[in-house]
Amino acid sequence: QMVGRYQVPTSNYALSSSSFNSKRGEVAAIGEKPQIAIFNPSASLRMAFGELILNLISVPIVNISKVVLSANWMAASGENDNNLDLIEGVKALSEICCELGVAIPVGKDSMSMRTDWNENHKDYSVVSPLSGILTGLAKVPDVSAAITTELRSNASQSLYCIRLNNKLRLGCSILSFVKNYDHSATPDLDDTYQFLQFFKIIQKFIKCGLITSLHDISDGGLITSLCELSFTNKVGLNINFSNYKNNNLDEFFSEELGIVVQLSNIKKEFFAELEAIGCVIYECAQISKSKNIKIFDKDKKLLLDKKIYDLEKIWSENSLAVRKLRDNPSSAIAEHNALEFPEIYSLVCEDNFQFSQELPVFNNESKPKVAILREQGVNGHIEMAAAFTFAGFDAVDVHMQDIICGEEDLSSFSGLIACGGFSYGDVLGAGNGWASTIKYNSNAKNAFKLFFEDEKKFALGVCNGCQMFSQIKELIPGAEIWPNFIKNDSDQFEARLSQIRIVKSDSILLKDMHDWLIPVAVAHGEGKADLSKQQIKALKKKNMVAMSFCEANGKPTNFYPMNPNGTRDGITAFTAANGRVTIMMPHPERVFRKSQLSWQPSHLKEYSPWMQMFINARKFCDKV
Repeated sequence: QMVGRYQVPTSNYALSSSSFNSKRGEVAAIGEKPQIAIFNPSASLRMAFGELILNLISVPIVNISKVVLSANWMAASGENDNNLDLIEGVKALSEICCELGVAIPVGKDSMSMRTDWNENHKDYSVVSPLSGILTGLAKVPDVSAAITTELRSNASQSLYCIRLNNKLRLGCSILSFVKNYDHSATPDLDDTYQFLQFFKIIQKFIKCGLITSLHDISDGGLITSLCELSFTNKVGLNINFSNYKNNNLDEFFSEELGIVVQLSNIKKEFFAELEAIGCVIYECAQISKSKNIKIFDKDKKLLLDKKIYDLEKIWSENSLAVRKLRDNPSSAIAEHNALEFPEIYSLVCEDNFQFSQELPVFNNESKPKVAILREQGVNGHIEMAAAFTFAGFDAVDVHMQDIICGEEDLSSFSGLIACGGFSYGDVLGAGNGWASTIKYNSNAKNAFKLFFEDEKKFALGVCNGCQMFSQIKELIPGAEIWPNFIKNDSDQFEARLSQIRIVKSDSILLKDMHDWLIPVAVAHGEGKADLSKQQIKALKKKNMVAMSFCEANGKPTNFYPMNPNGTRDGITAFTAANGRVTIMMPHPERVFRKSQLSWQPSHLKEYSPWMQMFINARKFCDKV
């Protein structure tokens, strides 16, 4: 859900690749309008469908009939009114899907959405309104063609609002609840044919590159979407009512179906095609160089002038309240306060990676073998095997049971990789269960010890594998002062894209990569290295510190969320055995292709700079 270099949760959809060697993939999106069901169950489901399609419209697919839905129905059945609402909702969704050729092969229902209780000899009952939550999926021919809410500096500085109609019905909007308006006139998807033509036109202009960014406005209204675009990109906006069709608040808060777009350039045919099917299109904002959101009336009088971070902090207040109860309150407050300093936590990518498009050619007649270790709960082996395969290795699936039983002694392998996951559910502590199967089994202990001592071999431990290697450091030459890993300071599993600075060290995997600043995926709950100042000093003196979490300027940081686990000085990777064994908390194997990054630097082509790490492994094997 995170978009852009500031990682703001404004994505309209989820996008995944089908494989590691193609651009095919799948897109998923959600639509739900339960508040409308209080007054108009049929409109609620039609609008939920419309919202879902507008959420995934940013990703070019073959056609709308290829979208497949899952419908989750929740209602308090048993009374005529509630049963009728459910019937009307199901009928409305069924009709619109039949008209558009969209299938609903799977669904789920919860028909007991009622709570009854007795208090002080009085009966009470609360009934939930009908909620139809739709999840839509579709195959994607090319995931790289998708656009996001990230505005482009080289595109038009005007943003355009496109609505399917100009009715501006306010029923069940936030404005209607605050102002106590009549809720009988709710937004609706009135014209299925027009909606289909709208979908085709927008998809066509995304494919040809005219539309560079897009955000749906049917959840929160136009003002919410404009603010979210500003938050995502940290750019100011000038909103001038004189450009609007209606000079009133209805324009801001109506949740009629529509989108906001940024265009690469202004083309008359774009506007003409949309107007021909009855759409309303107008300039709704101008990107400004200030860091403020400003609203002007039709006479260009300033009505509102607020700093972006002030509005973003208001926007995220509910999330803060939840996190203060769920997480370490200090971490939650720190991340909320960091919104004022985007220049510190923004992602950057500074490297001299040479193989962004085509990888170097290796001698495939003698591929070195690398053992991709698996243990109960390990789940990162597929992407790890893919990364090493792309770097010219023969990646072999090796289960710990093979080593424990003595069927595999690791002698035939050039590399040994311990991947991420949750070995034994981590109930015994971070990687401790996995480490125990090695320490307390003579076959395994001897196999690992001999491997680590062989100067022609290398090893990598990532996340759970990093934790495990740190627990068997007595088997690794020179690793005696490695730390153990404990629970994150935030008290939560941290899954985010973080900023890393690669430190000059002896690691053969990170050779010639020092001082690179690269975003990387992290996913760990116990990733804090338990280090004293004396340990850090000793590790640095021996060139054993390999990476650190850092601020945008490359300075190592102790501050959350730039430092997601709280390790002193942001240190998050270590090496030993003259650089042959490296352990790290981040997951470079999850982002070795550019498309795997939720923020993609423009200078990258096919591969990310993290591919260099796997190329270095192959170079090491070729030399020895």
